This record gives sequence, structure tokens and C-alpha cells, in this order.
Amino acid sequence: MRLTTVRSEAVEFAGLAHREGSLTLGQLNIVRWLMRTPDHFHATLPVDVPVPRGVHVPDVTAAVAVLVARHEGLRTSYSGREDPRQTVAASGVVPVVVCSLGEGTWGEPDQPAVASALLRWLRDTPDGTRPAARLVVAVAPEQDDLVVACAAEFSHMAVDRAAIEVLKHEFRELTATPSLREVGPPRRQPLDQAEIEATPLERRRARAALAHLGSLSRRTPRSLYLLPGATATGESAAVEMSSPAAGRALRRIAARTRASRSSIVLAAISAVLAHRTGYRELILPLLSGNRFDRALTGYVGTLAQGCLAAVDVADHDFDTLVRHTWTAVLEASRHGRYDAAARAASDDRTAHDRGLVFDYDPLFNSTVPESWFGPNTPFARRAPAPATSGETTIRWRSTPRNGTPLRFGLTSVEPDLVLDVWTADTGLVPREEVESLLAAVQRLLLAAARADLTPARQREAIALPPIARPDTWHFVDNCWVDLTEVQALLDDALAPSTSRVLPAEHGIPLVAHLTATPEIRTPEEAHLRCLAALPRYPAALAPRHYVLHGSALTDPPLTSGTGR
Repeated sequence: MRLTTVRSEAVEFAGLAHREGSLTLGQLNIVRWLMRTPDHFHATLPVDVPVPRGVHVPDVTAAVAVLVARHEGLRTSYSGREDPRQTVAASGVVPVVVCSLGEGTWGEPDQPAVASALLRWLRDTPDGTRPAARLVVAVAPEQDDLVVACAAEFSHMAVDRAAIEVLKHEFRELTATPSLREVGPPRRQPLDQAEIEATPLERRRARAALAHLGSLSRRTPRSLYLLPGATATGESAAVEMSSPAAGRALRRIAARTRASRSSIVLAAISAVLAHRTGYRELILPLLSGNRFDRALTGYVGTLAQGCLAAVDVADHDFDTLVRHTWTAVLEASRHGRYDAAARAASDDRTAHDRGLVFDYDPLFNSTVPESWFGPNTPFARRAPAPATSGETTIRWRSTPRNGTPLRFGLTSVEPDLVLDVWTADTGLVPREEVESLLAAVQRLLLAAARADLTPARQREAIALPPIARPDTWHFVDNCWVDLTEVQALLDDALAPSTSRVLPAEHGIPLVAHLTATPEIRTPEEAHLRCLAALPRYPAALAPRHYVLHGSALTDPPLTSGTGR
């Protein structure tokens, strides 16, 4: 397959409203992590945009013209660093690049491969200005420029994944049905959302969300998934599992439990993680489905923010666990809109007090176009029984480096379950470990499709042993900690001081004894140095108490304290 760029169609818009104002909380959230990592691989969101049969380039440009007029975010630019603003253009041009596929007959069976080629084209020809949207189509020249596939790239400032699904749905309608090509009644736009978020009621809700997140952060493990003996390699990778059998299993479980399939998948993941790690309660970071307001159903803007769900796995039957998980997700999403800078400051205080850095893993992100908040339709009460896992395909790919040790991504539940897992470091979470987690999730779903499962039956289906931890590992502040690594942390952070860590002393866990130096004369100075070195020691926490001695650890203590 060869793509040849032949022209660029200029989709002009004029006479629309020029507006300017502040950013929404969702946009400020994106600004915050773009300031830290400007070249983040999610700064823009590439997406395959399916096109109906019989669509030609004029249909695409007509649809784009309506979408740009309908959704202000597609013609918005952003400026300012200290006080960022957004400006909606009243006129301008959105280019649609047209690529030729060359000779031959092209049709619907070719669409997936052509769409993949267009996504590669977008990746290989970046636009440094990061426009709100850009589109590229592939046409069959011998078939009157029939559009075979279309791909788009959107600024994450303009849209999130839920907004992309809105745009894909409307694009299909507009390209297929000329009579629908009208802007329609006014909709809520990002500037409207920013004004609403500035009202006293919404400010109170944002503060309540911060309080909720703060309470969960105080019991969140530093890293949920730690394997003894693991050593960082710096290689990141992702594996995708596509399972028709698990897709059928989800339909049967959803029919029985009346829960969303996203929640069912998360419940299965939670059961596997709890069994493997030994945690009875999981504090899981999610990307929030925070579109509760009816006016936000078709909203095109970036709303999603990170939130925390407390999933109580305990000794529940599987169906009960599904309902608990659904409730936990709803509660998390209800607290999913907040001031990102205020949350970061709160997390910094909590991390300082607890003596850790938050890895916030395993992250779970569902991008399937179904709601967390209501039953899926139609429920297939007589869905075909799930087949064996022999239909399953596993595909590895390299991924950009990211800071989350383990990340689950749910991209499809219909007709197949498509679930991927990223490991930020294959040394810390090896490839075989990742594949074993996916296989356990699939086994659990297939077993749960036949009947509700007791905790014992769940363990049988998971068929993985709990993580074996040597005697040097201790459970401190809801975190598994390797005492050997804590000692290595002290040797690194406090040198040239001599130091020794005790698992507990006088009922206090992780007590560090150290000799005073000109650089370290107080527990506070020792604690700050330990915090600075912590990122290099994933299985460590900073000591809970510091005891400073003279020139030798056998000398009487000079001073002691928490260092907080």
C-alpha cells in the first residue's frame, strides 16, 4: 500500500462567533502536564474516523464545515502560561489532506489497513503548531475519489476520548446524510463550561472532590504492583489482548448483573490484582467519566481527569464484586472534576508526610463508547456461550516511556474484548508477568459467564499464585516495603553519614539511626534527602522516624524526630 499526498482541501468558515475566556478545569489539567512534558505522546490524540460507504471528498469537507461551526473547540487556540486563555476564531480554514491509494479497486475490506496507514502518516508528518484538529483521507482515484478511510488528530486541549466518540458519531451522520448538514441548536461549549465551573456551586463541588481525593491518597500504596527482585531496565512495552470469547462472556455477565461491561472488566482486573498482591482493598487510579450533567452528553471538549476508586475486593462473590466496583467507579467519577494544581499541592503534602512518591498504579482507562453509569443495551440474556480462549490473539508493541508502572487500557467490549496492559519498565513488570495477568482476567471472565463465582472459585479461575515476598519485606502504611531497599536508599541519600534502618522500634515502623554530618543535622534535613532519592528505589519508603547520633551509631542520640 502506498499513500501519495495529492492535495489539501481548505474547509473555510466565516461569520461565526469570536469568543475569548478562561480555561475549564479539564483544560487546566492538560495544561499542567503539558508544562511538565511538552512532547507528551498524548498531547495530541490520533484516531481512525470510520466513513460510511459511498462517501467522497466533498462529503467529508461538508461534514467538517458543519462540525467546526457546531463545536467551538475545533476552532480554538490557547495562549498564556501564568493565566492561560482560550480564543475561539470567527473565521479561518481547516485543511483536509487528500492522499491517493494508487491503482486498483479499493473497498470496505481495505478500510482497517488504510486507516492504519493514515494514522502512521499523521504520526510521521507532525504539525508543530498543534491545531485543534487536522484530517487526512485516502481516496481511490480510479473510483471517482471514493474515500476509503479517514483519520484525524485532535489536540488534547480540545477533546478527550469521550468527545472524540461524539465527533465520530456526528461525522458518520453528516457524511452519509446531506439533509443533516446543519449546525442545529446551541450547545454547551468549553467557554460556557468554564463560566459554569466558576459559579459558587461548582466551586464547592470541586473542593469536595479535592477532599475526597485527599482522603484516598492518605491510604493509597506507593505502588500496588511490586515484584521482589525486579530490576529496572528502562524498556517500556504494551501488550494487547483481543478475545472474542471474553466479549461473549461480558455480554452474559452484563445480562445477569445489569452492570456496565467496563465495570465488569475492572472487577475482574481487581480480583486478579487483589489475589496476586494480597490487598483486600484496591485504591485504583482511573480517568474519570465525569459527564454526569445531561448537557454534557454531547459536549466536545476535554473533561476527563484522573480520580481514585476504592474497590473493596474482600471475600465477595463475583457478581457482588461487580456491583461494588460499579458503585466505586460512580463515586470516583462524581469526584472527578477539580483544580489540578490544588490536587498536586495536596498530593505533595501527603507524599511528604507519608514519606513516599505516588506511582498511582495500576491505572485503568476505559475508552469504550459505552457509559459507566447505566446498563448496556441490548442485554443478550441468551448470548452464545463463551468459547475457549483459543481464539485469543496477543500482540506486543513498543510504547513511549511513561511514569505509570502498570496501566490497563480497555478499548473495546463489542464484539470482542480488547484490553491492553502497558508496563513502564519490563524489568520491574516483565512481559511474561503482563501476559499472565491478561490470561488470568480472561479465565475469570469465561468462568463468571457460566455462573456467579464464590471467592474460592475465583481463585481457581485466576490460577496464579500470590506474589512470594522474602522476610525482608514488611507491610508499612498500606505499602509493601523491602527493608534491603530502604537501607540502600539511606546509604545513597545520607552519605557520608553512617546509617542503619530497623523494621520497628518502640512500636514505630522503619526507624533510621544515622550519624550527624555538617549537611544533616536534623531529622528534617535527613527526610528531605531521602525524599529526593526515593524515585530511584520503588520498593522503599522514607523512614517514619530518624535518630541522629554523634560520630558513631553507638553514641548517645543527639536528636530525633519524624522529619515531617
